[in-house]
Amino acid sequence: MSFIVNLLHTIFIYIFVVITFIVGTMITTIVALFASNKQHVFQKAANIWAKIIIAVSRTKVKVEGIENIPADQPLVLAANHQSAADILILLANIPLFFKFVIKRELFKVPIFGTYLRLAGYIPIDRFKTLKAHKTLYDTSKQIRRGETILIFPEGTRTRDGSLGQFKRGSLVIAKQSGVPVLPIAISGSFDIMPRGTFIIHPSKVKLTIGEPIPVNDKDMEKTIHKVRSKIESMLKESF
Repeated sequence: MSFIVNLLHTIFIYIFVVITFIVGTMITTIVALFASNKQHVFQKAANIWAKIIIAVSRTKVKVEGIENIPADQPLVLAANHQSAADILILLANIPLFFKFVIKRELFKVPIFGTYLRLAGYIPIDRFKTLKAHKTLYDTSKQIRRGETILIFPEGTRTRDGSLGQFKRGSLVIAKQSGVPVLPIAISGSFDIMPRGTFIIHPSKVKLTIGEPIPVNDKDMEKTIHKVRSKIESMLKESF
């Protein structure tokens, strides 16, 4: 696809995203007024919106391992982070209500930040260690109450598409809450919108879900290594 066609397609997607997000937020807010679980309404709306955006972007997603998701059990979802599109891909294809930990700067974006708060998504200050630890501790309490939480253990998007090292404290919420970690490998999303560019490219993405990994309370380094190794092996199998 030529650069001009890609550019026009990208502009269309951005306009479509803004319009559908604003309209969708208004409709969802009205529907949520009559719901007992308002956060689930906003999370379900995000799921539907993500499916539409992925389709409009002409990205094809193949999902494997849905059967590995345990029923009726809170989890920590741990995924590699290749692209800004990863959240949309996960929202559209993981058949669970889940919250995710996201950098607090995004909560300052008008309308978008309000939606994040209403959906119950969790802001984290990546540059203030004590506040970040407090956020993770509070998040573990939500998991014990039955919530499923998504994290990106690398802490940030990859610069070249490769799997980065996991942060030492990335899986502490799984240890504190006593729930297993569900490893998720995303391959192909780096090509949609590599870091540092705004042009969107149609792509083929494979989402692979591994079996839950129990947490070793006595050796978190071993657990982190096991989760990272599983995601790494699933990424290799994707090619």
